[in-house]
Amino acid sequence: MDINIGRLLARRALLDGDHLALVAEERRFSFRDLNGEACRAAHALVASGVRAGDRVAALMRNGPDYVALYYGAAKIGAILCAINWRLAAQEIDYILGDSEPKLLVHGIEFAPAVSAGGRRGLTVSAAETGWRAQVAAAPAQEPQPAAGGGEPLVLVYTSGTTGRPKGAVLTHNQMYWASATMAASHDYRPGDVNLVPTPLFHVGGLSFATLFVHMGATLVLPRAWEPGAVLALIAKERINHFFAVPAMVRSLLEHPDFATADLSSLRWILCGGAPVPPELIAAAGQRGIPVQQTYGATETAGPATLVDLAHASAKAGSAGLPYFHTELRIVDAAGAELAAGEIGEVQVKAPHVFSGYWRNPEASRAAFAGAWLKTGDLGRRDADGYLYLVDRAKDVIITGGENVYPAELEAVLREHPGIVEIAVVGVPDREWGEVPCAVVVPEPGRTVTLDSLRAFCEGRVARYKQPRRLALRTAPLPRNASGKVLKHELRGALGPPA
Repeated sequence: MDINIGRLLARRALLDGDHLALVAEERRFSFRDLNGEACRAAHALVASGVRAGDRVAALMRNGPDYVALYYGAAKIGAILCAINWRLAAQEIDYILGDSEPKLLVHGIEFAPAVSAGGRRGLTVSAAETGWRAQVAAAPAQEPQPAAGGGEPLVLVYTSGTTGRPKGAVLTHNQMYWASATMAASHDYRPGDVNLVPTPLFHVGGLSFATLFVHMGATLVLPRAWEPGAVLALIAKERINHFFAVPAMVRSLLEHPDFATADLSSLRWILCGGAPVPPELIAAAGQRGIPVQQTYGATETAGPATLVDLAHASAKAGSAGLPYFHTELRIVDAAGAELAAGEIGEVQVKAPHVFSGYWRNPEASRAAFAGAWLKTGDLGRRDADGYLYLVDRAKDVIITGGENVYPAELEAVLREHPGIVEIAVVGVPDREWGEVPCAVVVPEPGRTVTLDSLRAFCEGRVARYKQPRRLALRTAPLPRNASGKVLKHELRGALGPPA
């Protein structure tokens, strides 16, 4: 079955045109209104020279402009390149060079990053001014049908293990099946009100921006995460559920208004992007709110496994069972499937697994074992089939739901004039789950401080990727016979955070 995600919105507008679709920036859109906005965005894209297969870069915060751009691009077969606005100008410039968009739509606040990164000759439009005016002037009728199905719909860039981001390609069909597998696995109901506080530059945002159309539900889209405002929004809009990373949920539970806030409409919270501490699940449970843990990746378009509501407490600490349209296995180094209790690589197979990396056939081939996605994560399954993650073979650090690849940060810090050797490892952190720690062997007589490292990183990598801790060594970094740094020894020597 071939799907065009933009046409799905048109179908929902036909069936439920008057139903409330989107609440964002104090504006309210019915499905008919939202489809009209997406159609106008599609015509504005065409007027800007965008055609099927062209890339459209989005560098802006959550809002109705973003949702309309996503569906408008889908309607004409263009590819949305969702850029993380937390990135440094240099990183943004690399993504623009790699994806080669025809048009960049950005929030006014991100204009300096766009300018500093270099515009590369592409058309640039500020969302709040030029682009919004262009959309408003465009016609609202459906554009000519465009390709969908197996054609690319979105590019989501992930930090590369070799220091360069890779663009994960997700098609119309894959985004549809991500929505379908979630719809079949969660307690989602037509007419539900779903809060999406996660950025739309993540699949953890875009997948829900697809699901609410699929389910005929209402999407409430705050511009940013602010715990007090979110608590008020839950009460005002009668929110039924939302997805957030553990750091976000913790900030909500620790807010002074949490104990007295009206959360009577909230049926559950979905938590992922990093391991969910059992004490966080227990704390929410004291107010009668189940916290479900989910596990997935950009390459799975979001979903892979889920702890269902019935087992949210009993299986706390588990990553759950595969979603309804998703398969999972644990394999050894030779690719043989392992029995319950044995630790191996987690692999996923599903119609929502990505097509590969943009213009990177070598990395795309390396990501798969036949039809199975090699996640690089190590885990085991218990006797009931529930997944428990043990380690990450790729050494990725997940801080507040954002991926930080040590190799990327190490490549920057090696240029620091006072460093002889550098290794970056993740260390536990109560607020963020874990944070990057720079283990440094400084040059004799040179002073290296955490502040100096962070200042050196400024403009080179996003702030969330910068080291939060520093460990100084006089001895060389420990290495094995092949010269690889033994990071497990470094982590073991660091101890708990100060």
